[in-house]
Amino acid sequence: MLHFIDTGGPMMYPLLACSVLAVAFIMERSIHFFRAGRSTGSIRTIHDLIEENRLEEALRLAEATPGPVSAILSEGIMHAGEKKEALEEEIALAGTAELKRLGKNLHLIELVSRVAPLMGLLGTVLGMVEVFRQVAGANGSVNPSMLAGGIWEALLTTVAGLGVGIPAMIAHHLLEERIRSFSFRMKFYGSEIIKHLGT
Repeated sequence: MLHFIDTGGPMMYPLLACSVLAVAFIMERSIHFFRAGRSTGSIRTIHDLIEENRLEEALRLAEATPGPVSAILSEGIMHAGEKKEALEEEIALAGTAELKRLGKNLHLIELVSRVAPLMGLLGTVLGMVEVFRQVAGANGSVNPSMLAGGIWEALLTTVAGLGVGIPAMIAHHLLEERIRSFSFRMKFYGSEIIKHLGT
Protein backbone atom coordinates (compact mmCIF):
# COMPACT_ATOMS: atom_id res chain seq x y z
CA MET A 1 0.00 0.00 0.00
CA LEU A 2 2.72 2.46 0.96
CA HIS A 3 4.60 1.49 -2.20
CA PHE A 4 1.63 2.56 -4.36
CA ILE A 5 1.27 5.83 -2.43
CA ASP A 6 4.95 6.66 -2.95
CA THR A 7 4.82 5.58 -6.60
CA GLY A 8 1.68 7.60 -7.39
CA GLY A 9 3.30 10.91 -6.55
CA PRO A 10 2.52 13.83 -4.25
CA MET A 11 -1.23 13.93 -5.01
CA MET A 12 -1.63 10.54 -3.33
CA TYR A 13 -1.18 12.13 0.11
CA PRO A 14 -4.12 14.56 -0.18
CA LEU A 15 -6.18 11.66 -1.52
CA LEU A 16 -5.19 9.57 1.49
CA ALA A 17 -6.26 12.44 3.78
CA CYS A 18 -9.59 12.67 1.91
CA SER A 19 -10.20 8.95 2.36
CA VAL A 20 -9.51 9.15 6.11
CA LEU A 21 -11.87 12.14 6.48
CA ALA A 22 -14.60 10.45 4.44
CA VAL A 23 -14.41 7.23 6.47
CA ALA A 24 -14.46 9.16 9.76
CA PHE A 25 -17.49 11.28 8.82
CA ILE A 26 -19.38 8.33 7.29
CA MET A 27 -18.87 6.27 10.45
CA GLU A 28 -19.86 9.19 12.70
CA ARG A 29 -23.11 9.83 10.76
CA SER A 30 -23.92 6.12 10.50
CA ILE A 31 -23.60 5.67 14.27
CA HIS A 32 -25.69 8.80 14.87
CA PHE A 33 -28.45 7.62 12.53
CA PHE A 34 -28.39 4.12 14.02
CA ARG A 35 -28.92 5.51 17.52
CA ALA A 36 -31.63 7.88 16.32
CA GLY A 37 -33.45 5.08 14.49
CA ARG A 38 -33.58 2.63 17.41
CA SER A 39 -36.46 4.45 19.13
CA THR A 40 -39.31 3.36 16.81
CA GLY A 41 -41.13 1.47 19.57
CA SER A 42 -40.85 4.35 22.01
CA ILE A 43 -42.16 6.80 19.40
CA ARG A 44 -45.31 4.72 18.95
CA THR A 45 -45.74 4.55 22.73
CA ILE A 46 -45.41 8.34 23.02
CA HIS A 47 -47.98 8.77 20.27
CA ASP A 48 -50.39 6.42 22.05
CA LEU A 49 -49.93 8.30 25.34
CA ILE A 50 -50.71 11.58 23.57
CA GLU A 51 -53.90 10.10 22.12
CA GLU A 52 -54.87 8.99 25.63
CA ASN A 53 -54.13 12.54 26.88
CA ARG A 54 -51.45 11.26 29.28
CA LEU A 55 -49.19 14.17 28.41
CA GLU A 56 -46.89 14.12 31.44
CA GLU A 57 -45.96 10.49 30.82
CA ALA A 58 -45.57 11.18 27.12
CA LEU A 59 -43.26 14.15 27.77
CA ARG A 60 -41.07 12.18 30.17
CA LEU A 61 -40.69 9.37 27.66
CA ALA A 62 -40.07 11.77 24.76
CA GLU A 63 -37.32 13.59 26.68
CA ALA A 64 -35.69 10.26 27.57
CA THR A 65 -35.81 8.98 23.98
CA PRO A 66 -32.99 9.98 21.60
CA GLY A 67 -33.64 11.00 18.02
CA PRO A 68 -35.25 13.78 15.96
CA VAL A 69 -38.80 12.37 16.02
CA SER A 70 -38.94 12.27 19.81
CA ALA A 71 -37.59 15.84 19.86
CA ILE A 72 -40.51 16.93 17.66
CA LEU A 73 -42.99 15.12 19.92
CA SER A 74 -41.42 16.66 23.02
CA GLU A 75 -41.64 20.15 21.51
CA GLY A 76 -45.28 19.61 20.60
CA ILE A 77 -46.23 18.34 24.06
CA MET A 78 -44.57 21.34 25.72
CA HIS A 79 -46.77 23.66 23.62
CA ALA A 80 -49.96 21.63 24.04
CA GLY A 81 -53.15 23.69 24.10
CA GLU A 82 -51.79 26.49 21.89
CA LYS A 83 -53.52 27.49 18.67
CA LYS A 84 -52.75 25.16 15.79
CA GLU A 85 -50.93 27.89 13.83
CA ALA A 86 -48.58 28.66 16.75
CA LEU A 87 -48.06 24.95 17.47
CA GLU A 88 -47.28 24.29 13.83
CA GLU A 89 -44.68 27.09 13.84
CA GLU A 90 -42.96 25.72 16.96
CA ILE A 91 -42.84 22.22 15.49
CA ALA A 92 -41.53 23.55 12.16
CA LEU A 93 -38.71 25.41 13.95
CA ALA A 94 -37.81 22.30 15.95
CA GLY A 95 -37.91 20.22 12.76
CA THR A 96 -35.56 22.60 10.97
CA ALA A 97 -33.08 22.41 13.85
CA GLU A 98 -33.25 18.59 13.88
CA LEU A 99 -32.73 18.36 10.10
CA LYS A 100 -29.71 20.64 10.39
CA ARG A 101 -28.33 18.38 13.13
CA LEU A 102 -28.95 15.28 11.00
CA GLY A 103 -27.17 16.83 8.01
CA LYS A 104 -24.04 17.73 9.97
CA ASN A 105 -20.83 16.82 8.06
CA LEU A 106 -22.79 15.44 5.08
CA HIS A 107 -21.56 18.32 2.91
CA LEU A 108 -17.96 17.27 3.67
CA ILE A 109 -18.65 13.71 2.49
CA GLU A 110 -20.18 15.15 -0.69
CA LEU A 111 -17.17 17.44 -1.15
CA VAL A 112 -14.79 14.46 -0.92
CA SER A 113 -16.90 12.52 -3.45
CA ARG A 114 -16.64 15.41 -5.93
CA VAL A 115 -13.08 16.55 -5.32
CA ALA A 116 -11.25 13.20 -5.00
CA PRO A 117 -11.69 12.16 -8.69
CA LEU A 118 -10.55 15.62 -9.80
CA MET A 119 -7.51 15.42 -7.54
CA GLY A 120 -6.74 12.01 -9.03
CA LEU A 121 -7.04 13.41 -12.54
CA LEU A 122 -4.77 16.32 -11.62
CA GLY A 123 -2.17 13.87 -10.27
CA THR A 124 -2.33 11.91 -13.54
CA VAL A 125 -1.92 15.04 -15.64
CA LEU A 126 1.07 16.15 -13.56
CA GLY A 127 2.54 12.67 -13.89
CA MET A 128 2.06 12.69 -17.68
CA VAL A 129 3.70 16.10 -17.90
CA GLU A 130 6.72 14.70 -16.07
CA VAL A 131 6.82 11.61 -18.33
CA PHE A 132 6.79 13.69 -21.51
CA ARG A 133 9.36 16.09 -20.06
CA GLN A 134 11.66 13.09 -19.65
CA VAL A 135 10.87 11.93 -23.20
CA ALA A 136 11.67 15.38 -24.56
CA GLY A 137 15.00 15.36 -22.70
CA ALA A 138 15.94 11.90 -24.00
CA ASN A 139 16.97 13.30 -27.43
CA GLY A 140 15.25 10.55 -29.42
CA SER A 141 16.54 7.58 -27.40
CA VAL A 142 13.25 6.74 -25.73
CA ASN A 143 12.92 3.43 -23.95
CA PRO A 144 9.30 2.17 -24.41
CA SER A 145 9.35 0.44 -21.04
CA MET A 146 10.35 3.69 -19.35
CA LEU A 147 7.48 5.49 -21.10
CA ALA A 148 4.97 2.77 -20.18
CA GLY A 149 6.21 2.69 -16.58
CA GLY A 150 5.85 6.46 -16.26
CA ILE A 151 2.29 6.41 -17.63
CA TRP A 152 1.37 3.53 -15.31
CA GLU A 153 2.61 5.48 -12.32
CA ALA A 154 0.73 8.58 -13.44
CA LEU A 155 -2.55 6.68 -13.77
CA LEU A 156 -2.35 5.47 -10.16
CA THR A 157 -3.71 8.77 -8.89
CA THR A 158 -6.77 8.52 -11.13
CA VAL A 159 -7.47 5.04 -9.74
CA ALA A 160 -6.98 6.34 -6.20
CA GLY A 161 -9.23 9.35 -6.81
CA LEU A 162 -12.04 7.18 -8.15
CA GLY A 163 -11.47 4.66 -5.36
CA VAL A 164 -12.07 7.41 -2.79
CA GLY A 165 -14.77 9.35 -4.64
CA ILE A 166 -17.14 6.53 -5.66
CA PRO A 167 -17.63 5.02 -2.15
CA ALA A 168 -18.00 8.52 -0.69
CA MET A 169 -20.69 9.34 -3.27
CA ILE A 170 -22.59 6.11 -2.53
CA ALA A 171 -22.36 6.71 1.23
CA HIS A 172 -23.57 10.30 0.81
CA HIS A 173 -26.59 9.12 -1.19
CA LEU A 174 -27.50 6.46 1.41
CA LEU A 175 -27.12 8.90 4.31
CA GLU A 176 -29.29 11.47 2.53
CA GLU A 177 -31.92 8.77 2.05
CA ARG A 178 -31.88 8.19 5.81
CA ILE A 179 -32.41 11.91 6.40
CA ARG A 180 -35.39 11.87 4.03
CA SER A 181 -36.80 8.95 6.03
CA PHE A 182 -36.40 10.86 9.32
CA SER A 183 -37.92 13.96 7.70
CA PHE A 184 -41.02 12.02 6.62
CA ARG A 185 -41.50 10.60 10.14
CA MET A 186 -41.03 14.05 11.71
CA LYS A 187 -43.68 15.51 9.40
CA PHE A 188 -46.07 12.65 10.11
CA TYR A 189 -45.78 12.84 13.90
CA GLY A 190 -45.71 16.65 13.78
CA SER A 191 -49.07 16.58 11.98
CA GLU A 192 -50.39 14.13 14.57
CA ILE A 193 -49.30 16.44 17.40
CA ILE A 194 -51.04 19.43 15.80
CA LYS A 195 -54.20 17.38 15.27
CA HIS A 196 -54.36 16.11 18.87
CA LEU A 197 -52.92 19.00 20.89
CA GLY A 198 -53.71 22.14 18.87
CA THR A 199 -56.79 24.26 19.56
